Amino acid sequence: MDNWDDLRFLAALARTGTMKLAAQKLGTNTATVSRRIDRLSERLGEPAFIKTPDGWKPSKAVEALIQVAQSFDGQIQSALHSRAAPPEAPVQVKLGCTPFVLRNLLIPGMERHAGLLDGIGLLFADRLMKDGLGDNDIVVQAERPEQGRVITRKVGSLGFRYYRPREVKCDKNWVGFSDALDDNPLQRIGFDHFGRPPRMRVDSMDALKSVIKSMGIAGPLPDVIAAGDPELELLDSNAEPIVSEFWLLYHESRRSDPVIRATANFVLRCFEDEALAGRRLAAE
Repeated sequence: MDNWDDLRFLAALARTGTMKLAAQKLGTNTATVSRRIDRLSERLGEPAFIKTPDGWKPSKAVEALIQVAQSFDGQIQSALHSRAAPPEAPVQVKLGCTPFVLRNLLIPGMERHAGLLDGIGLLFADRLMKDGLGDNDIVVQAERPEQGRVITRKVGSLGFRYYRPREVKCDKNWVGFSDALDDNPLQRIGFDHFGRPPRMRVDSMDALKSVIKSMGIAGPLPDVIAAGDPELELLDSNAEPIVSEFWLLYHESRRSDPVIRATANFVLRCFEDEALAGRRLAAE
């Protein structure tokens, strides 16, 4: 490859999946991104990316090049962040996670663990039912990620159970998640208990909680959201929670990056706080 700068465009489009977001990441325009990718495709003799309903996906022809580009970028970032002199402005770290984890664990933990984030500016991104890092520096997700060129670390576990409004006792209907999760153990509890599919389906915990309260029906919620809500009660007070593991991941080239390590430790402490609060609540 004559122009190593092409690797930046390759890596940006692979991470973001759209020409527009890649252009924003690179500080250029969509036309320039498209032109550079087209030029690379001509050199390869085949398309570098394939358009799919979920965005632009890299073809096999560029998979090795993307790995080189991502490793190079990560090593550069790690080297810059390892400088002895602190940066004048906070180092921006984009952290992708589900909104309920952000709202109930990470944001409350920012004041308690501010020292871990000294010199770091967190940019939070909602992340629902997606795989991989995307354009995030670090990701927190339910279930262990598939193996790849990423560092993974279990940060904690959260319990989920079925809740209903205290004032309304409806035993006929329930609300659940999309049918893509019908085989999930948590969703199966609803099918087994009510003997029918959910009356309504939603794609977020916040929406699910709103439906439970407004329609007066039961649904699955994380204990971290529902246990402290005086308007909700367990559908079955004897039910054991369905426990979901949460994992953190980042690119292996950022292994020695002190900024990534500090952010990872912050996430771990937030989950440890929740585990401690859960044990205290259970003891009461």
